Amino acid sequence: MRKTASLIAFSFLAIGCATDGRQPNVGVGVTLGGSPPPPVVIATPAPGRGGPPPWAPAHGRRAKEGMHQYHYYPSTGVYFNVSTGSYFYLNGGAWQMSMTLPSSIIIDANDYVSLDLDTDRPYMYHDQHRLKFKVKGPGRGHGKGNGRGHNR
Repeated sequence: MRKTASLIAFSFLAIGCATDGRQPNVGVGVTLGGSPPPPVVIATPAPGRGGPPPWAPAHGRRAKEGMHQYHYYPSTGVYFNVSTGSYFYLNGGAWQMSMTLPSSIIIDANDYVSLDLDTDRPYMYHDQHRLKFKVKGPGRGHGKGNGRGHNR
């Protein structure tokens, strides 16, 4: 046992003298006291890349992320953005966005159709909505919660 300990101590002493004050190389490919290896760069896809192609149908969370929910009031042609509380309405032939409606526009809070659209400009589809959700007589729209009008 004593011979083994002496042999190990002598080996370390001999290695220390042979390196001239430099730290010895130990093991395969490991350098003690040297500079660390360069970092490994892992390529990550750019934002908007790495998922399915844009033309693929959206499913799950991705389908919900780009969707905006609106209440469309057919009798007045007004859109209400449920998440922001803003209104879109025609004013002199141009679409306006506001947090409140002008006093000249009165909506029936129970006369709307729910729309799920993938745009923040619902008025872009106003011609289709006007035809699809025609008012059924003076002041008679589709009513709240009728299950119609969920567009995607």
